[in-house]
Amino acid sequence: MVNKVLISHNKNWGLDEDRVLFLAKKAMREAGQKEAELSLVFVGRKRAGDLNKKYRKMSYVPQVLSFPMKTERDKDGRIRIGDIVICTEKLKYEKFFLKKDLYEVLEGWLKHGTEGLLKA
Repeated sequence: MVNKVLISHNKNWGLDEDRVLFLAKKAMREAGQKEAELSLVFVGRKRAGDLNKKYRKMSYVPQVLSFPMKTERDKDGRIRIGDIVICTEKLKYEKFFLKKDLYEVLEGWLKHGTEGLLKA
């Protein structure tokens, strides 16, 4: 069984889903995860800000939020490590601000988010 990534996004997210899947699975492998499931949720500024305020009591729009779930295997043999929420607008802004490739920025955020899930 291999790692599984679920992706949720709005219609105009502007990213290549296959590339996102590749980068997410790479982040999971590099973090030592096997037979795990990760959920990625791409949201806008308002939703990211609302989640940050509700769950972290912070009043800014974050780039990445991590919501850990489990470290034990379910009956199907998978570990559902949790959700990573990414603000798509902040991702696109960082691309221009840092003058980096969009997917290079995303790769760093996915590593950060995956590490955050596994530390919980």
